[in-house]
Amino acid sequence: MATNLHRMHIMMEEIGPFMPSIEAVIQSEEKNWAIQFDDQSIVMLEWAEKPDRVVLTAMLGAPSESMQLSVYETLLCYNLLWKDTGGVKMALSGPGGELILLYELFSTDLTLNELQTVLTNFVSIAQVWSVYVTGESDQPAGTVPGSMDMLQLGA
Repeated sequence: MATNLHRMHIMMEEIGPFMPSIEAVIQSEEKNWAIQFDDQSIVMLEWAEKPDRVVLTAMLGAPSESMQLSVYETLLCYNLLWKDTGGVKMALSGPGGELILLYELFSTDLTLNELQTVLTNFVSIAQVWSVYVTGESDQPAGTVPGSMDMLQLGA
C-alpha cells in the first residue's frame, strides 16, 4: 500500500500534464515542490507530517507603507473567518516582509482531481489578494473586487 507521501509524489508528476495552465512543476527537495502557472504565479507545496498534509503557499507582495495598517487589519479579520474561508490563512514573512497566503491540504484519500480543484482555487484567491495587497492591477479600477468580496473566497 502506498504511503500518503508516495501518492503525493505520483500526483505531482501527473498534475502538470493534467492541468494545461501549469508551465512547470519543480521538485526542490524530497518533500517540496514549486508549481509555476502560465500567468507566472507560483505556488509552493511543502509536505508535512503528523498529520500528513501538504502546505500550499503563495507570495502576495508587500503593501505600501501608507496601506500597511489597513491591509494588515483586513488580513487579520480574514484569518478570523477560518470557517468561511475553508482554512485559508494569511501570514507575514517577517517584519516589513511580504504577505503569504497559506492552505493546509490534508492528504487522506486526496485525488488528482481534488488537487487540481484546490490549486485552481488557491491561485485565484492569491491573485485577488495580491491585487489588494500591492494595489497593482491590470484591470480597470471598477472591476477589482473590494475587501468584502475577498472575505467570501475559500479554497
